[in-house]
Amino acid sequence: MLKSNRFKRVSTGGRSLTVQKNALESNEINAKKNKAVFGKAFVMNILSSPGSGKTSLLESIVPALKLEGFNAAVIEGDVETDLDKKRIDNLGVPAYQIITNGTCHLDAKMVNVSLNSLDIKNADVIFIENVGNLVCPTSFNLGEDMKVVVLSVTEGDDKPLKYPAAFYKSKVMIINKTDLLPALDSDIAKIKENALSINKELIIFETSCRKKTTENIYNKGIADFVSFVKEKIRIKAAEFQKQNI
Repeated sequence: MLKSNRFKRVSTGGRSLTVQKNALESNEINAKKNKAVFGKAFVMNILSSPGSGKTSLLESIVPALKLEGFNAAVIEGDVETDLDKKRIDNLGVPAYQIITNGTCHLDAKMVNVSLNSLDIKNADVIFIENVGNLVCPTSFNLGEDMKVVVLSVTEGDDKPLKYPAAFYKSKVMIINKTDLLPALDSDIAKIKENALSINKELIIFETSCRKKTTENIYNKGIADFVSFVKEKIRIKAAEFQKQNI
């Protein structure tokens, strides 16, 4: 009887691993489809814990890009509600809400379906705001050009060490809500040290989305990130044009 129980546990685990492998392989097929549909648009898959300020960042970044003539589109992912999409709608850019109904991440098929309804033909950049979670979304390629992980200073210095995959698989880390530092014990230098110990190639920006401030330092990180995005847009467009001559 004991042997039977042990065998059943191993067998169940094997089936689980097979299902997971098949799901990821299927996801890669849809990710390639998405990449083809995205075309010249530079695509960023934004990961974070809930409440890190992803939507607030987009509310700062998208208008800055629009002012310089760049067209953005946004795909919002949430377990429930379209509250974040309503905020993006106020920016006057194409947006689509994916409600996962409990699933803790977006997958490539969800994004593929959204592209049937989202107008991206003129998009220079597409932001995919993933479900607030630093674990599940890291396993699913959506066809993006890069993952961006957002970390609020309120989350503590050790978050990169606790959730290493999100930082290892991202090319950019945004340390957000820096205006709150005077009220916290968080240490930006330690956050950076921990993140870079996971991924030494991480490009790091320090930002605040505070609506009213007279201190320019709070806006410098946004401006720096916008410049970074603009350069990536130009590179992606040039590569796309070269491939399609």
